[in-house]
Amino acid sequence: MTETPYDLALGIHADALNSGLKSLHSLHRAVFQGAYGPETIEGIEYTFSWDFLEPPELVLEKPDTELWNQMIKAQGITDLPDSGVLQIHAPQLQVNGTIAGDALPQGVSEVKVAVQAKVDTGAITIVPLGVRLSEIPDPYTRIMVEKVIVPNVLDQAKSLVSGLKLPVQDLFGQQVSLTPALLDVTGTHLVLTATAGTGHAPAAGSPAGAATDWPSDKQVFLLVGRDLMARLLQGALDQWQNTKLADDDKTVTGVASVWWKATFRKAENVKVDENDPTTISADFDIPWSVGVDLFPVAPGKGCALFKASQES
Repeated sequence: MTETPYDLALGIHADALNSGLKSLHSLHRAVFQGAYGPETIEGIEYTFSWDFLEPPELVLEKPDTELWNQMIKAQGITDLPDSGVLQIHAPQLQVNGTIAGDALPQGVSEVKVAVQAKVDTGAITIVPLGVRLSEIPDPYTRIMVEKVIVPNVLDQAKSLVSGLKLPVQDLFGQQVSLTPALLDVTGTHLVLTATAGTGHAPAAGSPAGAATDWPSDKQVFLLVGRDLMARLLQGALDQWQNTKLADDDKTVTGVASVWWKATFRKAENVKVDENDPTTISADFDIPWSVGVDLFPVAPGKGCALFKASQES
C-alpha cells in the first residue's frame, strides 16, 4: 500500500455509509421529507412534497452510459465529470403535488441521482449532476418534473452527501484543524483526505488528485502521515513534562532498604522511521536514581551499599 501524501486520510466503505443512512432514516425521518411551494412557474401555481419511504443507498461509482443518457441533467450540466462521481439510489420516493390548485395523484418512483463530490478551496462541495425517475403519473406535466421535482430531488441528494465534514479534532491533547484536500470515490470507499495545522510546522501538501493505493479490505480506515504523527506524539509527550514516573522504596525488615526515583523531564526530536512507520524514536530526558541501604547489627547505624543515578 502506498503511503498517503496527505496528513490524514479517512476512508469509509459503502456498506458503512449505507448502514449510517439506514439508522438516520429510522431515527430522523424528517431529514428525508420535504415540501416546495406554492410557486408560480409560467403563470401556473405548483406545490410539491416528497418522502423517501425507504432509506436511500450510496453507490460509489459513476452511472453507466445508458443510465446517464436517461437522466434529466441539472442546469448547466452536459457531460459526466471524470472523477468524484457517485450515485444515490432511492428505491421508493413518494411524491404529491398540485397544479393550479388541483391535487395530483400520489406517485411512487424509483430514483437514481448522480452527484460529484469534490474539494474546492478547502471545503467539500457537492455538485448535482442528474436524476432518473422510473415513473411519474401522467398528470405531472413536463414542467412539473423538470422545474419542480428534479431540482428538489437534486437538492435533497446534495444535502445527504454534504453531511461529510472533518471538524477540528482534539488529538493527544492538541487542537488540530483539518482542511479537506481531496475527496476520492474508489468504487468501494469514499476517501476524504486533509492537511492539518497544529502550529508546530506547515501542513503537508500534495497535488490534488494524486493517485494513492487506498486500503480496500476495511469498513473504515484512518491513515496518518508521518509529519502529523510525529507532531501528535510530541504533543502527547509534552503533557508528561516533569512528571514523576517512580518514587518508591521497599524494606526487608532487618536486612536492607531499597529505594528508587525517576522523573520524565521532556522528550525532543520525535521522529517516525522513514522505512517503518510503526517505529518511533525520540531524545528522552529521564533522570533517575536508585539505592540500597544495608541494616547493621547495631541499631541506629546504617550502611549504604550503593547509589546509582542517571541525570539524562
